[in-house]
Amino acid sequence: MNLLETFDHYISLPKNEAYNEYLDVKNIRYLKLVLNLFILLYVILFSVNLADNESYNFALLIALFALTFFVSFRILYKRKVSINNVRKFITFFLIFNLIALISIDIFYPNEEGNLLPKSGEKTQLLKNDSTDSGRLKVSVGTEDKDSYMVYFILFIILILIFKFTRIEIIQLSLISFITPLFAELFIDGNFQTEDILPGMLIGISFFVIALTSESKRRKKFFEQYDFYFRKNTENLRMKKELNYAREIQLSMLPEREAIINDLSIAGISVPANEVGGDYFDYFRISDSEVGIFICDVSGHGVASGLLLSGLRSCMHLILEDKSDPRTVIGKLNRMIRKTQNKKMFVTAIFAVFNLEKNKCMLYNAGHLPPYKISGESKEIFKIKKHGIALGAINNLETSDKENDVVFDFKKSDKIIFYTDGVNEAMNNAKTEYGLDNLELFLNHNADKNAAELLDSLVGDIKKFTGDSLQRDDLTLLIVQRN
Repeated sequence: MNLLETFDHYISLPKNEAYNEYLDVKNIRYLKLVLNLFILLYVILFSVNLADNESYNFALLIALFALTFFVSFRILYKRKVSINNVRKFITFFLIFNLIALISIDIFYPNEEGNLLPKSGEKTQLLKNDSTDSGRLKVSVGTEDKDSYMVYFILFIILILIFKFTRIEIIQLSLISFITPLFAELFIDGNFQTEDILPGMLIGISFFVIALTSESKRRKKFFEQYDFYFRKNTENLRMKKELNYAREIQLSMLPEREAIINDLSIAGISVPANEVGGDYFDYFRISDSEVGIFICDVSGHGVASGLLLSGLRSCMHLILEDKSDPRTVIGKLNRMIRKTQNKKMFVTAIFAVFNLEKNKCMLYNAGHLPPYKISGESKEIFKIKKHGIALGAINNLETSDKENDVVFDFKKSDKIIFYTDGVNEAMNNAKTEYGLDNLELFLNHNADKNAAELLDSLVGDIKKFTGDSLQRDDLTLLIVQRN
């Protein structure tokens, strides 16, 4: 998980709660490692004790109990330890081991060979006795021993390894200091200040390092938390505004199904992002004429959405005076050339259905070719003729007359308009739906009415793409003569 994804989760929590979880994510990894090391330590202590004394004793039983307990705990680690309880386990782990190790040291049976021999006493050194056939024997050396404060140092280092809050560091450090000190004062019986002073100073040094590290860690985390929180707040604000823009844009689309004069119309537009670059609309121009418009702005997003808003407004104004497809497209082209960056292009089709003459007249400005399905023969025709995309040149009205298209549109005929989000819809294998699949589907479903054909085609595309991410806006518009 990268840092941004991690903090996306943390900033959903209160700051202190997020920091505690941040610590415990690290602790849950460290505990497993340290647990393995202590299991190994108890194996060594048990083995040395058994080999040294060749009999059971209290120190041996403590080591055996600790070893058995922690092996069982290691087996159940994944089931028992979680983010919510890991620090409780670590606290218990530290205190248990502190007491267990000091107890093993105290109850070690050899009077002159304790795990940590008392001050002024001698440690046992292993040496090879050449007179006993190579048998390993124990004899008394001359090396002085350390005090119980060595455990203070050991557990301060462990506290430094694990991640605790400032209060927890102070509490655990006091426990790890007082417990060995108690052993020195009341159990050793041979307490001298100079015995504990070096260990105490070393332990205090690690204690200061632990507190300093915690302060720096906490400060760094809170700085990152505040940074990502502000960033997330801004992102949420932008997302909210984009969702609002999406709602506005979708509200500009006409009803999914409509009957105007003698035409049945079914259409859908599904943006890939919050704000899309596809748009369709239909207009009742007169008692005998119905206009159909579909377009696709290059790219998708806020810029495309803004341009679509302008196109929609212009369409309604233009149709108050003109309905000739080439003239309408030409006026839209001039609007784009005057108001938009020249890198913005729009492919579009405007069609006018004359129900008295049973004709359809359309102008295709660089858009994908629509398909006509004959109501009588069920044959499918691709209407290939098209002109230049909107925004590419200054004047379409005079330069592109040869691209006007007129064809018969009689009873039960259908025409299918679509954007490239249909044929370029892609599945997880990176295979596009394609025009071949579209034509095959239309051939097999030519007898369906406009609404049924729309629903079936959308379903077929979704079945093809599966759970793959939608990469482009998808728009379909089907018109049928009743």
